[in-house]
Amino acid sequence: MEMNKLLMFLLLIISLSSCKNDKKSDYNDEQDKTIKGDYYENLNASDLNEKGIELSKSGDYELAKEVFLKALELEPNNPTTLSNLGLNRYLDYDYVNAIKYYQESYKISDSTYHIAAINLGLTYFYSKKFDKGIEITNYVIKNTKDKDILSSAYVHRALNYLGKDECGKAQTDLNYIIDNFQGIGNTEYHIKDLTEKIKNCCPHCR
Repeated sequence: MEMNKLLMFLLLIISLSSCKNDKKSDYNDEQDKTIKGDYYENLNASDLNEKGIELSKSGDYELAKEVFLKALELEPNNPTTLSNLGLNRYLDYDYVNAIKYYQESYKISDSTYHIAAINLGLTYFYSKKFDKGIEITNYVIKNTKDKDILSSAYVHRALNYLGKDECGKAQTDLNYIIDNFQGIGNTEYHIKDLTEKIKNCCPHCR
C-alpha cells in the first residue's frame, strides 16, 4: 500500500505559487500543475506554503500540516494552501479531512480551482464514495479545457467507474485518454495501470 501511495504522489498535484511569479518545482511534472496567477498577497504565507510542500515531500506530514495551517492564518481563504493541505491529509491517509480541505478550496475559488477538484475525485475513490468521485470529475471535464487537468480528471473518473464495476465506462474513458492525452504528465503510467485494472474488472459488468 505504501508503494502505491508513492506512485500516487507522482500522480497528485501539489500546487505551487509564489507572491511574485508562477514558480514551479524541480520534481515530477505531475506535481507542478497550477492555475497561472498570483495566488499570494502575503509573502510569508507563500513561504510557509512552499515549506509545507517540502515537508510533505519528505514525509513529515504532521509538521507540514502545522505549517500549512500557519499559512492559512495569514491568508484564510487561499485555495492553493487549502488544496495543498488536502493533499497533505490524503498522503497521511486522513481522507475525511482531505475531503474537507479540498471542498473548502473549491468552494472558495467559486469552483474554478480544478486542481482541488481532481484530487477530491481521487480521494473519493479511496474513500469508496464512487458516485461523488464521478460527479466531481464530470464537473471538471465539462468546465475546463486545460489538458493537464483533463487528463487527471479522466483518470480519476475511470477509477471511480471501476470502483462501481462499471467496466465499460472505465474502458471508454481509457480509450479517450489514449487518444487525447499521451505524452502529458504521467499518462503512460496511468494507461498501463487502468488497462490492468480493467482486465480485472468483473466481466458481467462490461
